[in-house]
Amino acid sequence: MTTAGSSPYRGTMPLYRAVQRALQNDIRNGKYQPGDWLPSESELCRTHQVSATSARRALLELGRLGLIQRFQGRGSMVTSSEIRTASTMLGIGQELRQRGHEVTSQILANSTEAAGEDALAHLHLPPSSEVRHIRRLYRADGEPTVLLDHWLPLKPGITYAAFEGGSFYDFLALHDALPSRAHERVFAGSLSAADADDLEAPAGGAALVRERTSYLVDGSPIEFTRHTSFSDRYQMDIDLEMHA
Repeated sequence: MTTAGSSPYRGTMPLYRAVQRALQNDIRNGKYQPGDWLPSESELCRTHQVSATSARRALLELGRLGLIQRFQGRGSMVTSSEIRTASTMLGIGQELRQRGHEVTSQILANSTEAAGEDALAHLHLPPSSEVRHIRRLYRADGEPTVLLDHWLPLKPGITYAAFEGGSFYDFLALHDALPSRAHERVFAGSLSAADADDLEAPAGGAALVRERTSYLVDGSPIEFTRHTSFSDRYQMDIDLEMHA
């Protein structure tokens, strides 16, 4: 029996991404038309010699691109051959890399703590709950650029202490906790003394703050995140299209 360890994709790219690309090409080339059912997760595991986690993540990514719709207990149906997405959920590291920066990150804290008012509200937790708080610093081209604070609900099966950096969404995907959607708010603020110290910027300086609450398919919150950046070092570019 062939195992996931002998996958032809191993060592070239994440296995889920290779399966996603193969299916995406099949959809674009017309092998699977809108209304067709894709192979099941077990069939994808056999065909592509990957684990169930990789097959599931590939289908989740296709769903996020608007190419398929997943039906519990039935499978995944092709809904379009064209990518449709309102706004892709990118991690800050991926976003900075897409802008052409050389990016490094550092974990400043990873511990369980009493949830503050914002975390309680955004994560829909009862008073006196605890959360996992992971704080990271991103540098773009060697300069401190963005502070990223994750507040996360404590869930059985997710060992946040095992997170050692890289894509946090990849980490959640490995634990079958990848968000399916998110709401983000952007506003102006000022740097606290602690934030200014980590960003090597003046305390009280103008800051751009982005808050994101991410949700699982069942609607439960899985992440409340705050990006804080010194306004002189970070900007947002938004492309808009006029529709008749």
